[in-house]
Amino acid sequence: MKFFIKSVVLAALSFLSITACKAQPKELATNSRKAKEYFEQANKYFRLRYIEDALNTIDKAIEKDEEFIDAYVLKAQLLVEIDDLEQSINYYKKGISIDSTFNPRVYLELAHVQSKALKLDEALETIKAYHRFKEDDYWDGKAEEIKETTKTRKELIENPVDFDPQNLGPGVNNRFFEHSPTLRADGKLIYFTKNQPRVGAMSSSRSEFDEDIYMSRKKGDGTWAKAERLSKSINSPFREGAACISPDGNYIFFTSCGRREGLGSCDLYIASRKGEQWVNPRNLGKAVNTRHWDSQPSFSSDGRTLYFVSNRPGGPGKKDIWMTQIGDDGKWSDPKPVSFNTPGDDLSPYAHPDNKTFYFSSDGYPGMGMRDMFVVEKISADSFGEPKNLGYPINTLDDEVSLSVGADGKKAYYASGMPGGFGKWDLYSFELPEYARPTPVTYARGKVYDKKTDKPLRAKFELIDLETQERVVESYSDPENGEFLVVVPTEKNYMLNASVEGYLFFSENFELSGEKGKDVNNYAFDVPMKPIEKGETVVLKNIFFETDKYKLKPQSKAELTKLVEFLNNNPTLKIEIGGHTDNVGSKNYNQQLSENRAKSVYTYLIDAGINAERLTFKGYNFSEPIASNDTEEGRAQNRRTEFKIIEK
Repeated sequence: MKFFIKSVVLAALSFLSITACKAQPKELATNSRKAKEYFEQANKYFRLRYIEDALNTIDKAIEKDEEFIDAYVLKAQLLVEIDDLEQSINYYKKGISIDSTFNPRVYLELAHVQSKALKLDEALETIKAYHRFKEDDYWDGKAEEIKETTKTRKELIENPVDFDPQNLGPGVNNRFFEHSPTLRADGKLIYFTKNQPRVGAMSSSRSEFDEDIYMSRKKGDGTWAKAERLSKSINSPFREGAACISPDGNYIFFTSCGRREGLGSCDLYIASRKGEQWVNPRNLGKAVNTRHWDSQPSFSSDGRTLYFVSNRPGGPGKKDIWMTQIGDDGKWSDPKPVSFNTPGDDLSPYAHPDNKTFYFSSDGYPGMGMRDMFVVEKISADSFGEPKNLGYPINTLDDEVSLSVGADGKKAYYASGMPGGFGKWDLYSFELPEYARPTPVTYARGKVYDKKTDKPLRAKFELIDLETQERVVESYSDPENGEFLVVVPTEKNYMLNASVEGYLFFSENFELSGEKGKDVNNYAFDVPMKPIEKGETVVLKNIFFETDKYKLKPQSKAELTKLVEFLNNNPTLKIEIGGHTDNVGSKNYNQQLSENRAKSVYTYLIDAGINAERLTFKGYNFSEPIASNDTEEGRAQNRRTEFKIIEK
């Protein structure tokens, strides 16, 4: 698999990176010429990966000299290759029992295997035994790595998390490999990679396999429908996979390897959605891709930030997670490595739609296995907190990779080769532990259209945090059908603004600051955009005042900024600011209050540089209700600020 690699060999190579065959001194510890010959032949088989031949041959060396320490150590290393850790430990111990001072590094190999076999206390004791010898800083550093990994495994196993993985079923999984799941924000579509033999393949060799991107729809009963291969506009005769969908569902970022226009072995591509089709696939170009390996994209809900993995130089590790942002001019910024990369491999980035919780896999932090899954909190635009392990038994002694998390933050999806599946690797879902959950995200969906003609429109949607005034989400509706899907993180208050050139903007408010820990409903509504014409009005749903007061609250700034922007973009317009109240209190009182509130907005606009000749203001008290004043909900709607076009 090009997009990430898993095999039994990796376990061996990871292990051998500690000492490999360097544990043997130059002079073999035997006087038997025949034992030496068998040893050299076994070592040759080992290098060629002929493990069974190597095992048979090293046994002959031991038969020739039962005190041959080098042979016992090599036999122990070979047994790791076939995952017989118990016997490997026994052969290490046999070698050490012959001469405990033979080579201190053998203790590190033994401790590594003991830790991998979850004989954790024994591994820690073996590391203590290693420290009786004087070694250089490099090997002492390796000893510390094994010690930290062992202690981490011990802590994780002693504090397990609930884990009940559910196979996604035969609609998604088959007898080969599925990996790299990614969901649309509403959870109704899942995209993933299948790695299976090409049509007409003559063998099961890797060269006869092809990777393509598939999609499955969630059915009414919660199961997944039979997966469909994406069209040829995405899947080529080459290898495609490790895709991600923008949270609004309008863009797909994916990896393709071996294309003629590619800059490296694997490049990142983007395609846009037009109705039900993916169109205009294109290489992200030299701003993002290099002559190296670039893969595993994840696109943030802010509509700007792309994370991906690369083995390019410039990061601290072999494979690092990088980030880049697209500007208003459509150009990508220079990619830079994220702050939590390690000297090892950091892979499988997933930016949750809450825009602050990030998941990834790494072999550079102490953990259970070769690569564990971690969660880390985003602190600012380019800084992150301390990664946390997702826990045992979510993480095992194997590779755990390609995690994605649903919008509600409760359910995660990942690929695993655990027993009992349909194939080599299947896709599973499981409930995330509480401490690893992101802020839940809801979403607003509907259609944007011209109010007069019903024609679908491509509108720009911006979700603004009313407290910080920061844009947290940017997305667009589908120009083909006007459909939009905007993610809305919970626990804060937001302004949603939709804009189309030539139309009045649309304003909505989501007040979710009191919803922490609650299940939040999704929002469904259509957005009829009004052409800019005399007499048309817009309710400014994000203008706020204290009760019975007319001083603007700071949270009003986002809406006012949009109004200033709208007036600057349409310099010939003249508008009236209208203040409206409910019917609580006298008419005279409400007349004065509504007029003062309208004047506050009027004054703000003038201070922001809008010519006073383009503006008027008026108080309407409760003379023009838009809802019943008999309910609190109706009265809340009637307390509003509007603007009206009075001259075009």
